[in-house]
Amino acid sequence: MNVLLYKIYFKIKDKITTSWFLLKYNGMVKKQGKISIGSNVKITPFLWRDSKLLISLNNNSIKSNVLIQGSGKLTLGENSFIGQFSVIGVNDSITIGENVMIAQSVSIRDTDHAFSNIDKPMLFQGITTAPVVIEDNVWLGHGVVVTKGVTIGSGAIVGANSVVTKDVPKMAIVGGVPARLIKMRT
Repeated sequence: MNVLLYKIYFKIKDKITTSWFLLKYNGMVKKQGKISIGSNVKITPFLWRDSKLLISLNNNSIKSNVLIQGSGKLTLGENSFIGQFSVIGVNDSITIGENVMIAQSVSIRDTDHAFSNIDKPMLFQGITTAPVVIEDNVWLGHGVVVTKGVTIGSGAIVGANSVVTKDVPKMAIVGGVPARLIKMRT
């Protein structure tokens, strides 16, 4: 079925392409993924399965080789950007606000493996989840890791290769492993 739709798309693409919407699809959609796309959204190839992707409002960009996986809901606000080779693991919910810049190779996950039962292999203990919220006007530098249950406040900056394990206050600049407050933006 996907192959047939792909062939039909390329036969009529010149007739349906407009200046406000561009969809380049060279990746795969597996299982029962759902996508809602607003105007001025640019999506280049990425893989996802079972996820619900809601791109709200306008002018969003998901670059190539972004992997969105899991069974949760990812919401991407207006004018937000997800850089190449980023991974978003969403089994609960991840909300990304407006005007958010996510650099290349960022990992955002709302899930951990359970490991509390020492008599049972971790592989068979399931997962634990907690929502992730990235508020408006946030910048995540290259290689940042955001873990489950974290809220990153509006206007915050997270330095490259940092690991965010706790909430980040509004207007804070954080960095390191784990991420710590460097200074407040004024």
